[in-house]
Amino acid sequence: MIKALLRNGAKNAAVGLIVDPIAVQVAIDAGVGAFVELELGGQSNILGDTPLSGRFEVIHLSDGRCRFDGPMMNGMRVDVGPVACLKIDDVQIAVSSSKSQMLDRNLFRIAGIQPEENSFVVNKSSVHFRADFSAIAEQILIAKAPGPMNADPADLPWTRLAQGIRLKPNGKPFKTPC
Repeated sequence: MIKALLRNGAKNAAVGLIVDPIAVQVAIDAGVGAFVELELGGQSNILGDTPLSGRFEVIHLSDGRCRFDGPMMNGMRVDVGPVACLKIDDVQIAVSSSKSQMLDRNLFRIAGIQPEENSFVVNKSSVHFRADFSAIAEQILIAKAPGPMNADPADLPWTRLAQGIRLKPNGKPFKTPC
């Protein structure tokens, strides 16, 4: 998604959370305001998931601790390890040391990003983001991206569903394989 934003000249965009503890450590070592050369992300060994090579500005660093204030898991405290906000062109990227779905706007805020102020906000999350982000979204677009988990039920190798079950809205009815 970051590569697509860059390729299309997106302005005022934010993406999160990308898990890359090595990139976070490089950013910490360099400090806020520094520029770092990185191979960001793309470490899942999934076909099509390759790192983004580039020169990034270190915009913000934090300890990665926050409390969820949105409707999903409201009041829960989370620690995603050290976090860096890295900027390339006009795209800010919240990079964490450990995994978490982007289900609360505070996960952007710990990277110094105010999601309400961005023209484009890309959440690395399947569904849970809707509870807190719908209020600030003019439009929500869903995209399939390479990863370790099939997020689209139609992509799973179903063999034992009742005849006629649809795997997605307006999708074709399931038929038992012969």
